[in-house]
Amino acid sequence: MNLDYLNSLPEEKNKFKVQLGDGEKVVFIAKGVIFGTETGRALGYETKVTLTNKRLIADNGRGVWTAELAGDFTGYSVVDRGKGLLKEHFVQLDLKEPVVCGDSREQITVYGYIFVFKKKDEPRFLEIAKNIFV
Repeated sequence: MNLDYLNSLPEEKNKFKVQLGDGEKVVFIAKGVIFGTETGRALGYETKVTLTNKRLIADNGRGVWTAELAGDFTGYSVVDRGKGLLKEHFVQLDLKEPVVCGDSREQITVYGYIFVFKKKDEPRFLEIAKNIFV
């Protein structure tokens, strides 16, 4: 993982007021993102995504999902499948270790996250992903 690339990116305004740690800066933000699991289970439809030089933060309005870039992810892919009304297009980030989440009623195991970005945000995110997952 090329974290030097992330450190070289210009800092963006922290519009979503994410708590930053020492030496951490915001390098990408997007709102209105569809956020889900690798199986297609939706976790949020109007999610705010913040990428720092150290973490990925997804706030779906009900909770905040945080993952360390260096320790939690193995890579990314762009997925296109299906046809017509069943066509799907999203960016998938694969986790090194599964995450178990939920409450006493239901728990799920997540092996990766998917993001459906707006057309204006996806190219920027993919440019960053391409340069950090080398």
